[in-house]
Amino acid sequence: MTCTVRLDRSFALFSLLSVLFLPTVTKIAADPIPVDPNGLPLWEVRVFRDFPVRIELNDPAELQRLLRDVPIASFNREQIRPGGSAGAVLFEPRITAREADALRAAHWSFTLLPDRERSARQEMEMIWAKQARRGESEAAKRVGTATYHTHAQIGALLLQIETDFPAIAKRFVFGTSVEGRELWGIRISDQVDIEEAEPEVRMASTMHGNEPVGMEMLLYLADYLTSNYATDSTAANLVDRYEIDILPLLNPDGYAAGTRYNANGVDLNRNYPVPDGSIGGDGTWTEEVETAAFRSYGASRNFVISENGHGGALVVNYPWDFQYPLTVDHDAFVDLSIEYSKYNTPMYNGAFPQGITNGAQWYIVKGSLQDWSYDETNCMDVTIEYENNKWPAASQLPSIWNDNRESFLHWIAAARYGVNGVVTDAVTGDPLDAVVTVTDGGKAVRTDPDRGDYYKLLADGTYDLIFTASGYVSDTVGAVTVTWGASTVIDAALLPDTPTEVAVAPPGDPPLRLSNSPDPFNPNTTIRCSLRRRGKITLRIFDPAGRLVRSLAERLDSTPGEHLFPWDGTTDAGVAARSGVYFSVLDAAGGRATDRMLLIR
Repeated sequence: MTCTVRLDRSFALFSLLSVLFLPTVTKIAADPIPVDPNGLPLWEVRVFRDFPVRIELNDPAELQRLLRDVPIASFNREQIRPGGSAGAVLFEPRITAREADALRAAHWSFTLLPDRERSARQEMEMIWAKQARRGESEAAKRVGTATYHTHAQIGALLLQIETDFPAIAKRFVFGTSVEGRELWGIRISDQVDIEEAEPEVRMASTMHGNEPVGMEMLLYLADYLTSNYATDSTAANLVDRYEIDILPLLNPDGYAAGTRYNANGVDLNRNYPVPDGSIGGDGTWTEEVETAAFRSYGASRNFVISENGHGGALVVNYPWDFQYPLTVDHDAFVDLSIEYSKYNTPMYNGAFPQGITNGAQWYIVKGSLQDWSYDETNCMDVTIEYENNKWPAASQLPSIWNDNRESFLHWIAAARYGVNGVVTDAVTGDPLDAVVTVTDGGKAVRTDPDRGDYYKLLADGTYDLIFTASGYVSDTVGAVTVTWGASTVIDAALLPDTPTEVAVAPPGDPPLRLSNSPDPFNPNTTIRCSLRRRGKITLRIFDPAGRLVRSLAERLDSTPGEHLFPWDGTTDAGVAARSGVYFSVLDAAGGRATDRMLLIR
């Protein structure tokens, strides 16, 4: 076996190190742990029976051999990162004393690492205990302080933001955990109680309870957007033109216990349906209540982009996680991921090239949230790993926020990059539940049926757009040029596939013909009529409801032959008629003729 590390270590030295990592209990264990209003403990004292190590490997194949030799129970993808030389791998798992013995027996060597996760967790347990003894209110701990908030403090903080900024912020609950803790979110938008034609963005974190740095970053973000809305143009633009849902803590039970898993011992990021039809991470999937709540919430809205935050690496990870073949939206996923990483200097210049990675190329996992989100809801979902340490010291949080602030702001704005617009009924102007397909542009997207708006992220290129809706004539817009970083607006008005009759006088047997050109038009068209008899003619424009829009011509004595009548798209009142279907109606000696035409502004 080839290995790049030392193969021999003193058993006496290892025994000493093992003693150092025996279970420990902080001195707050004797204090009664306070409970929240539901009677649940605000936290639990975490007992650590494992410790972090580093194993340097030549390549991913060597990692696979190691895992076959010694199945490490707590192994997860965040513990893998590129090494210093081409193809090399750094593997930094947490192992137990029993697993350390197994590694030595199989001739794998390791280097002990400082246990920053344990130090940070125990530090916070002591801080929380001091807060409880002093009787500090849950709402007293605000964003910006170097602390990790308890679940109860998060709920109080989000409620305080809503109270301070009721016009642009609204707290909500989208479910409960196994132990009954609320799953909180906060919606931020300029008309927070009204659904507008604007992109919906979802930002979530800490589905692994021992990775709370993303939770704090999202609390910083919620505070930043609301506190700076009135004075900062960037914050105002995002609040005014986007709907932003922030869900800081997806696994409150795991966070209270200081563990990766939920209260049933399940890894929630292996608990989602897999796009290949399998079930969860191990093929024995039982849907957890946290997963069911998030899926119901996620499918009930029309999210354009989303992210879920983790810790233990410094990288943006994009689908697929479950297989090596790339998604059909791969180029757009790369652009979206770099839109975050390039504004975070430590991330962009870290172990992963440009601070991004494809999930499967990092390490295959099944049952991830981002694969489900992209596969079943068409949302462009990425996983953001905020910090190499799963639980950095609270004193580092302000600095980590500074690294991520600009990334957040630019990434949210990217929900409008590519093409977007509104699809409506050409007759009524009502929004449509439509499908927008982009040739060579990845997955099709649906409009939000309530507002008719759609958003399709695209890499640089030229594309054809096809708009379809049940009961309507499809429409194609060709040669649309897209540049990443810009918003290209393409609206569409679809004609019903059966014309609407005009409610006017009963038709006769008209010895005449009527047409217009161009059609569709904007705003000018010419109506052409061919008369077979001499006499009076009247030419009028009606909308589909039979309402008179424009009396275009009235002649007492017209000669047989062809006549041309230009229409500039205005009404009798001199205002521009809105986009939609109109009917020209010609009454002449011997009968009536009608023609349908489409005005698209």
